[in-house]
Amino acid sequence: MGARRPGQRRRAPERNGARAVLPTAAGAGDPWQRAGLVAAMLPGLAAVAALVFTWVSVWQVSQELTISQQGQSADRFDRAIERLDDGSANIRRGAVFSLQGVMEDYPRLQPAVISALSEYIHDHASKKPVTPDKAPDIQAALSVLGQRDPAHDRGRAIDLRGVRLDDIDLRRANLGGANLAGAVLSHSNLEGSVLSGADLHGAVLNATVLTGADLSNARLDSARLRAAVLVSADLRNASLHKADLRKADLTDADLGGADLSAAEFAGVDGDPPVSQPSATPGSPRPAGPRDAAR
Repeated sequence: MGARRPGQRRRAPERNGARAVLPTAAGAGDPWQRAGLVAAMLPGLAAVAALVFTWVSVWQVSQELTISQQGQSADRFDRAIERLDDGSANIRRGAVFSLQGVMEDYPRLQPAVISALSEYIHDHASKKPVTPDKAPDIQAALSVLGQRDPAHDRGRAIDLRGVRLDDIDLRRANLGGANLAGAVLSHSNLEGSVLSGADLHGAVLNATVLTGADLSNARLDSARLRAAVLVSADLRNASLHKADLRKADLTDADLGGADLSAAEFAGVDGDPPVSQPSATPGSPRPAGPRDAAR
């Protein structure tokens, strides 16, 4: 090879034979091979398709079941409401327990049941006093309301304003936050009941047993509690302004922070504080009924 002249480019070495071809996978161009690969993938695809189909089917069944349950719950509720208008007290009592079943099986309907039973009690126990022996359906309705799970109330409060219920058994009933303003509950048994935050202003609770009851933060302004048994009752932060507590038993009752302004305590048992809640901390407690007796 002679010397390369200035400016002359070196010639690339000549390639032998045809242009090089990139290697390919063995059999990639074989249609039978491709068919075999597809066939191998089919079971996996079928499994995925079956899974998707199953999920869709389950979702559809779930939706249909939900719709069916909603229809059943509405039917049960409507039938029970219709039976509340029956002329027989026993049938009405059965309707009350049917509503309890609806409330327990379908918690979302609890607010509607609370309203229905509150209205029922109000309609049948506002004009004249009601007693359990003469109105077992009313006692049943009160018991159902008192035994409900408040977690499902969704802000719906029991409204029993102005009802007249004598000698009613509401032991351990949960009536927290209920509106019982002006209600008459004389001679009733509310031992261990929950009435925290309840509105009882102007209510009549003469000779009512409230032993161990939770009346914290309750409004009892102008309430009549003559001879009521409030042994060990929780009355913390309750408002008892102008309440009539004559001859009531307040032994071991907790009246911390309660408003007792203008309340009447003549003949009361126990040693309730009679100072205003705003009294200076540490100041001597005014003499109570027991102190006067000593």
